[in-house]
Amino acid sequence: MLQVNLLPWRRLRLQRRSRYWLKIFVFFPAAMTIAFLMLTALLVQERALLQLHLSALNASVQVLSRQKQEVNAAAAQVKTLKAQEQAAFQQLKRSQDYLRLLELVAAQIPEDVRLTEITEHQEALTLKGEGRFYHDILSFRDVLATSGLLGKVSLSDVQQQSDQILSFVMKTQFQFIPPATAQGKAP
Repeated sequence: MLQVNLLPWRRLRLQRRSRYWLKIFVFFPAAMTIAFLMLTALLVQERALLQLHLSALNASVQVLSRQKQEVNAAAAQVKTLKAQEQAAFQQLKRSQDYLRLLELVAAQIPEDVRLTEITEHQEALTLKGEGRFYHDILSFRDVLATSGLLGKVSLSDVQQQSDQILSFVMKTQFQFIPPATAQGKAP
């Protein structure tokens, strides 16, 4: 019978098995460590990119916030300018109304009637004057009433003064002209 020495093969097999388990116990943890380090590096890089995007978004938010404040300030300035324009337009209209009233009075006042005072208080216009004849004062009131410039003209007080002079007080107010037609007529 043939006798075979199996010890060298066993030794080779044991070496192979030792290498195999060495590979498993060394390379697997090493591969896991490398994979973990790569994953960590990727996560750190992703976090850095997210921080960069977040800082860019914060900068954009600050720029937009500043622009919004500028727009709000400009809108408030526009509102103020519109209010000033409206006030200037009202003042211009009021001045034009007074000019038309003075032109009307200068052209249509009877010879024996004269105005001594024109006052305005809370949109109410008070005309005070003197005249010789009552019918001249009434005709002057009618001229003012039919002019279209003034609303209801009322003769509120007529008193006899010395030297056959009548003093009178007329109360009225300017007619309201809608803003669309008033702006169309404004120069």
